[in-house]
Amino acid sequence: MNTSHSLQITVIYNPEDKTQAEEIAVTDEGIEQTAETIADSLRLCGYETQTYAVSEKNLYYLKHKKTDAFFNVCEGADIQMKVIKQLEKYGKVFTGPGPQVMKLTTNKIASKKVFENIGISTPKWQFFVTGKEKIDPDLHFPLIVKPTNEDCSIGITQGSIALNEESLYEQIQRVCETYKHGALVEEFILGRELHCTVVGNGDEAVALPLAELQFTDGHTDDQFIFDYEAKWIESSPRNNYTFISPAPSVDDSITRIIQSEAKRAFLALNMKDYARFDIRYNIESKMWYFLEANANPSIQNATNEATTISANASGMRYHEFIQSIVESCTQRHLCQV
Repeated sequence: MNTSHSLQITVIYNPEDKTQAEEIAVTDEGIEQTAETIADSLRLCGYETQTYAVSEKNLYYLKHKKTDAFFNVCEGADIQMKVIKQLEKYGKVFTGPGPQVMKLTTNKIASKKVFENIGISTPKWQFFVTGKEKIDPDLHFPLIVKPTNEDCSIGITQGSIALNEESLYEQIQRVCETYKHGALVEEFILGRELHCTVVGNGDEAVALPLAELQFTDGHTDDQFIFDYEAKWIESSPRNNYTFISPAPSVDDSITRIIQSEAKRAFLALNMKDYARFDIRYNIESKMWYFLEANANPSIQNATNEATTISANASGMRYHEFIQSIVESCTQRHLCQV
């Protein structure tokens, strides 16, 4: 593999698919622009770059694509899994993990089990397969109900928080019937929404400064959840958030512990090159809880993008952040040769 900056990088993405359910299609909006921005950033660093729109119809052609490495920004669990299976099958160099790790981290329950196994706090939880199971008496309201295998806050609404058994079972039934993979029920943690991004691999992996969600007018709300409407519906009054990094509500000593735990989780999950962990932090108890892992998080160059904000807080400009991901990827594959 050529190790100079004359490396050719192909940024692959899945274009918007208007045939999908609207809830999923909305999450793909802007992905082409993100791919182009990443390609431009890599050109600024001296790489030869191109973008490539991948779909079910042209997956096979990845085998014949002449490039030194693929920068994968595909969104959506289904197409993403198919893409990385193809890339791995044909021995291609690409950012992020292979299909086994992607499957593990897409499943919220599997990720929570890993957190528990390595001693990282995560909210108490229960898996409902049919929606008719009895509630574990160790669970305490308020509870939040989530699809187990969806990302991008799909399936999460303000109504997802249940204060009693009646509303809980209504939400469980909604999730089970709509998403067909059962429902994750976990204790809802009052507090701040934190994101911790990790970049690199192995011992050289580094947890970036924490990012904390705040409203654009500066106020916070410990009952706020980063649901689908807040994240994706621009016309919603709830879509008025930003991220601040370093996290203003977390002191330095706790920040260091959370960063250390994020790196441990990154390694335990066998994640690659970059990832993000979603965390809740209770101000009063000064306790934090890891919610889920994202092995291929959004990295738009935007002021409300947690990964990008954290990279900036660490001293990296956007193109340097993107370059660090490529360097982690190519060095990892060189070590495997």
